[in-house]
Amino acid sequence: MATIMTMNASKQDEAFSKMQTSLSKYARANDRRMVLRSMRDVKYLKCIALETTSAPRDSLQASEEELLTEENIVLNGVPFDGSNHFLSTLKELCAKVCDQDGVWMESDALYDNLVTRMARSNASADSFFKLNPLVGSPDLILMPTSYKHAFPIKLNLYVANGQIHTTLSTTNSFGLFRKADVKPADLGGLKASSSRPWIGIHAVVDERSNVSNGQAVRHVKVLLPENLY
Repeated sequence: MATIMTMNASKQDEAFSKMQTSLSKYARANDRRMVLRSMRDVKYLKCIALETTSAPRDSLQASEEELLTEENIVLNGVPFDGSNHFLSTLKELCAKVCDQDGVWMESDALYDNLVTRMARSNASADSFFKLNPLVGSPDLILMPTSYKHAFPIKLNLYVANGQIHTTLSTTNSFGLFRKADVKPADLGGLKASSSRPWIGIHAVVDERSNVSNGQAVRHVKVLLPENLY
């Protein structure tokens, strides 16, 4: 098993190295179509492992709740359009979940856990720091773009065998920019760019978590545009 995992990791590293060489070559030639083609050829961009989020703090920050009231959220298939109604519904659902037989968790602790994990900034930062070293180059840089509310945050919360489980999906928008086209003051960091990207991409962070025992797996998937404008 370990040998297979090592072989897969080696193939992934080789594929990313080849892609980076191609991206630098075609970025210098201002060839967006070949950059896009080079990225499409790398299947590993569809499933890149991320570290799990750190344990929630002892106290929930009011700003985290406030930010969620500005989001479009789908909770167990039910859409919520940026309002306090989502928070009250989530609290009620947490109470019902924790009231089930065999579930050993306080509803307030579950609520705080979920609100912290749902912060879009977590998924955005983790995606950026994982993807920028892969698709960035001396000629290209990955930067967030200001379309953060275009995709809803999707949360499913359920109980199985006395264990609380969640699936969480968050999509953030990024752009690949040629450094030659970006002002020096705008290079670097997580500040969202309002400029039109050379190539726009979306990063989808999917997390499956057993909240009861703290185990979770997270991956980021890169969605590339079907066509160039």
